[in-house]
Amino acid sequence: MNYYSAETPEEYQELFYRQIGLQKTEPKEAWTVWESPGNGVIYSYGALDKIQSSAGCYTVPSDFLAEYQYRTEYLHFGIIYEGITYSLVENRLEAGSVPSVFLAVEKSSGGVNCWKKGQRFKGVEVSVEMVYLKSVLFPFIGAGENALSFLEENIRYIHLTQEMQSLIRRMEKLLREGKMTGPLHLSICLEFIALLLHPDNRERFCSKGQSFAKYIKVGKRKIKMTGEDFRKVVLAHKRIEQDAASFVTIYELSRKLGISEQKLKAGFKELYQQTIWDHANNVRMNEAVELLQDTALSVGEISERIGYQSQAAFINMFRKWCGLTPGQFRVQSPDNLR
Repeated sequence: MNYYSAETPEEYQELFYRQIGLQKTEPKEAWTVWESPGNGVIYSYGALDKIQSSAGCYTVPSDFLAEYQYRTEYLHFGIIYEGITYSLVENRLEAGSVPSVFLAVEKSSGGVNCWKKGQRFKGVEVSVEMVYLKSVLFPFIGAGENALSFLEENIRYIHLTQEMQSLIRRMEKLLREGKMTGPLHLSICLEFIALLLHPDNRERFCSKGQSFAKYIKVGKRKIKMTGEDFRKVVLAHKRIEQDAASFVTIYELSRKLGISEQKLKAGFKELYQQTIWDHANNVRMNEAVELLQDTALSVGEISERIGYQSQAAFINMFRKWCGLTPGQFRVQSPDNLR
């Protein structure tokens, strides 16, 4: 496995983008586009010492480790649609982020991130450097230096309001369409921060607050979801991520977690913007890709290993997922083209 090290956030970002096979186009003002016909594209606007937003979709072409040897503190928020990041902690892998909306005050003095061949990522993320936030943005909106003291450091919050999620999606749309401007970039960030600091929104970000509740509309009904309900939804997501092959029915999963099937389905769609079955199939397809590339197992053996009772059903799902049958994918994979 390749190993790389970076001493600044900018160096780490460039190292990472190049390692996943993306090439930087000529920057235009605050714009940077990293792309590759085979691996994907990332649209980026702004700078890491102030505000930077990025949106993209890409596939990791090879295994590698990336170490960062610097102190950072950012306010991060965004949406991960697909993909899981891992960090190396005491010689074991720990999942850092999973598909969801998210908000975090991330403070770090170094670490090692791990990337595996075949991992696919899609999402949008905004990074606001903390010194810039406290010295420039907070005074602009009349907030004190400790305005974010209600948030715990290095905790990923996923209960964002619909207004906050809409701002993130607007940011993503402007990035993907190439319509972002400096004033738009700043105004969206300021509006997001103002919503975050609004007294009506603070309770949902209190990790100790057991009174948090949210109503989700399902058809003509409204379902009440508590903080504990959302915790069980996140646990369901993790269980499928760790062992999608054993996932059989939503009813069985809900019974094991002590949550109603209706709440589990509604809460999952609210947090991850996809159904439970879509998530399970995505995990299974990514596992199938790894097995097709890294082992000599037959299609039937792979089908059984990832949880399919029918080889035909697996082949049909794989073709729907990537446009190729498992056999065609294996023949066209880079390892077989050498």
